[in-house]
Amino acid sequence: MHGIISAIKKSKLFTSIAVIDLIDEETVKLIKIRADVLDGTELYITELHTSDYQKYSYHWQKENGEVIIRWDNKPHWKDIKTFPHHKHEQGKVLPCHRVNIDEVIEEIKTRVRSTESS
Repeated sequence: MHGIISAIKKSKLFTSIAVIDLIDEETVKLIKIRADVLDGTELYITELHTSDYQKYSYHWQKENGEVIIRWDNKPHWKDIKTFPHHKHEQGKVLPCHRVNIDEVIEEIKTRVRSTESS
């Protein structure tokens, strides 16, 4: 959990980070974060871990709330090959492996760079 905060702080991609919720107990670990990206977009992160359950969401959006990409494991797309892991992008639900913060940062960094050079 604290690795997520460290990864965001180390990256030069973010202008600020706000920890919305943090529970770090033996049986429950929960983190909710909002991080502002250099280009004005926002990344919302939720990770919940218990002994028998894991839930995550990495939700990257424009300032107006429009989803750019959301990676999550909410088990509602049973026909996706990577169920329950998937991503939402351009109005579609696509297969995706379980992502981590480093992969999310790299994806955002690549896309922010490509829009800056356009």
